[in-house]
Parts: sequence; C-alpha cells; structure tokens
Amino acid sequence: MTAKILRKILVPTDFSKLSFAAIDYVTAGFELEESKIYLLHVLDKIPPGKTKKVKKSSEKSSRDDEKDAFRKMNSLASQHLSECGEVEKIIRRGDSYREIVKFAQEEDVDIIVISTHGRTGILHALMGSVAEKVIRYSTVPVLTVKHEKVQMKLMEQEDVDEQLHLRLKV
Repeated sequence: MTAKILRKILVPTDFSKLSFAAIDYVTAGFELEESKIYLLHVLDKIPPGKTKKVKKSSEKSSRDDEKDAFRKMNSLASQHLSECGEVEKIIRRGDSYREIVKFAQEEDVDIIVISTHGRTGILHALMGSVAEKVIRYSTVPVLTVKHEKVQMKLMEQEDVDEQLHLRLKV
C-alpha cells in the first residue's frame, strides 16, 4: 500500500491555547511541502435584530468580531505556521461543527485535525463536543489531538464523583 500524501489539511481553531495542539501536531507530524493548510475559525451566528438601531449595532459588532478574528488568525499563522507552505485563513459564521464539516466537503480536504478540550462528565454532557460532532458527521477522516495539559490530567474517581455531585465539598 502506498502512502497517501495529504494535500489539503483542515485545522479548525477557537483561538484557545488548547486548540493550538492540533496546529502544532500538524506542523510536527506531517510532510507539508506539497500541502495546503486551511485554518478555520467559526464565529457565532449573527442574532436577528428587532429594531434598526439594534440591527446596526449588531452589524457593527459583527464586523468588529470578524476583524478581531482575522487579526488573531494572522497572528496564529505567523507564530505556528510560518514554516509551512500555503496557509489559507477562513472565517465562517454558524454552528461550529456544521461549518467545519461543510467546509471540509466543499474544499474536498483530505483530513481534519482538531483539538479536544478534554471535557468530561456533566460539563461534556451539557456543552457537547464540537470535535465529537465533527467526527460523527464528517465524511473525511478526522484526527483528534489532546493538548498536553489534557493528556497529563487523568480523571480520578474523586473527579468523577465531584462532576456528578456525588461528593460534597467541605
């Protein structure tokens, strides 16, 4: 079997330090000479405005969010991906997992490399997991990467009990 060259790699980010693990994994673990990296950030949907004044304020805030996201994206790319070949920076709006899966299909990417935040128990159940949903709905392979801090923190029975409120804090 011949090795497949990954020409299109999608790396979603929420700009958290934990999300940088996926970027660092890509730069350390893949041959990138012939690859294109898509760095994707998804902003929340624009809430519909009830009045013109609220709508204009919302649109200005939306533009500010996009400018801020592009500034962060450029900084992230220059700090973590400066040694890579082609890097395309994309900002989308909507549900994170849906936009990630949709973009991967539109661009026919070879792999999605996404960080997990390591949430467990009640917090995971309430918030869900973008990475988990991407895995569930993606038609392309997904590689999940845990940040070193998450890898080092093993769940102990005490942690589980606390998450499930089985143990009272004194």
